[in-house]
Amino acid sequence: MEKNYTILIGGIQGEGVISTGINLMKALSKKGYYTLGERKFSSRIKGGNTHIIITISNEPVNCIESSFDLILAMDQESVSENAHRLHSKGMILYDQAIEIEVDIEETQQHIPLPISQIAKDQGKLFMKNTSAIGFLGKILGITYQELERTVVEAYGAKGEEILSRNLAVLHDSFENDACQKAAFFEANIPISGSENSKMIMIGNEGIALGAVMADCRFMAGYPITPASDVMENLSIFFQKTGGKIVQTEDEISAMAMSIGASYSGVRSMTATSGPGMTLMGEGLGLAGMTETPIVIVDAQRAGPSTGMPTKTEQSDISFLYYAGHGEFSSVILTPSSIEECYELTIYAFEIADYYQCPVVILTDLHLSLSPKTIDAIPYHNQIINRGKLAEKEKLKDFADGGFPRYQLTEDGISPRAFPGTFGGQHQVTGLEHNELGRPSDKPDNRIKMMKKRMHKTDALKENEEIIIEGAGRDVLFLAFGSVYGVIKEAGLRTDFSVDVARIRQIKPLPLKQLERIINNYKKVVIVEENFNGQLAQIIRQEIGQQEKIISITRYDGENFTLEEIIESMKRWC
Repeated sequence: MEKNYTILIGGIQGEGVISTGINLMKALSKKGYYTLGERKFSSRIKGGNTHIIITISNEPVNCIESSFDLILAMDQESVSENAHRLHSKGMILYDQAIEIEVDIEETQQHIPLPISQIAKDQGKLFMKNTSAIGFLGKILGITYQELERTVVEAYGAKGEEILSRNLAVLHDSFENDACQKAAFFEANIPISGSENSKMIMIGNEGIALGAVMADCRFMAGYPITPASDVMENLSIFFQKTGGKIVQTEDEISAMAMSIGASYSGVRSMTATSGPGMTLMGEGLGLAGMTETPIVIVDAQRAGPSTGMPTKTEQSDISFLYYAGHGEFSSVILTPSSIEECYELTIYAFEIADYYQCPVVILTDLHLSLSPKTIDAIPYHNQIINRGKLAEKEKLKDFADGGFPRYQLTEDGISPRAFPGTFGGQHQVTGLEHNELGRPSDKPDNRIKMMKKRMHKTDALKENEEIIIEGAGRDVLFLAFGSVYGVIKEAGLRTDFSVDVARIRQIKPLPLKQLERIINNYKKVVIVEENFNGQLAQIIRQEIGQQEKIISITRYDGENFTLEEIIESMKRWC
């Protein structure tokens, strides 16, 4: 990403700061640019500072830049906390309705704008986010017609009066002479030559869309940051596709209901974050023991306990790798982009059905909530494979009962029959059981059933789920989730002897591929956002070769910066 431009929009939480940024990103995307936004907000409904950082480029954006070309401030804190990160020739725009103390260099500009005044004159004060879009759009070279289309899309459904007032605010802001179009913007960043249609999405939207495409038609959940958008988006999609959403009283109920729906034959899921995942631990074991397919999204945030609900982290890895008391098979998938959130969600439902086990999609707050411009995801008819289902002809043999739901097979996967299927009557319990599902604590039965459950996902260890970008250099930097975008961009900007890679499946680990990779590189540097270097610990435990595996961690709730990773590459290459 050689050419880019980074903006910070800041103000009081609850006053439309984030929507200003997202609507601006939509207008920029329609003009041909790629964007990535990073939301910063606190654990409250209204009040306190919030801001969104947007990096704009004519190429896909991998990570947010650490310094800004432009700051639009609607409160003092947005300036005092961020002015030191302004480029030497940067610009601060601020709402003239508030007193701003600003200490800037001679080469920097600061321009007061009548944002609140125009909003009050033409509409209502809360429409100042639309005023901000008008000013920013003019500076960034977006035409009025392009901005108008964005505002109509955002507010058209709210009624004629609200829309007309917003359009009046937009018009007067765009035509105001307080600031002129910054011609250097388009000169430095040509519009992308890509003719692909573009869309703005967050990771949670990608997951919800993937779930619908995978024929998921039931979700039970309890709202929690940063996972709630999965349920909110599914509730919208289900209005068109059919499906049921249940907001439960807690995460224990959400997990239990999702397991019950899946057992009945409906592809089902739930979504939560660390505190809720802890409560779902017993249900995870129930799905493992009853061999019921279920997809769980864990959008990680900083823990433990309530922790920092609006800060990012990747600290649930070890917990989920060993989650639940006792031992059973489960799968953990780790997307590193919005596109992979979509693709791996479809895949999660496929393997949950095929292997009859719980599958966790492990993301982080930054990936879950950061809006990004992506090339439009092409629609295609998804072939749904429900796994090993009992054949109707064979079920006739069990018309009087006795269907062996947990039949011992060579691959450990038993044919299943949904409730109400003629000849498929069987028992199901969280107790240890025999092939018929009837409780049994006999030692020989226990050994057979444990081996059946534990080995049925062994084939996944053969998957090539580590994607390497590079030409076989000396050192490999490995990450997942939002961290991958930072190491990818760092690799593109340096000449160090380093390759970068993302891992898409951490349970079971792709052991053969990992061993081959570790043997091929002098060092493998694993970058993750937690204190202990949890992924590195697990890989060392499974593979060995302690001296070759280096762990780099960050755990303050903030994302790795490009500069941090480049410095680490310099150290290890």
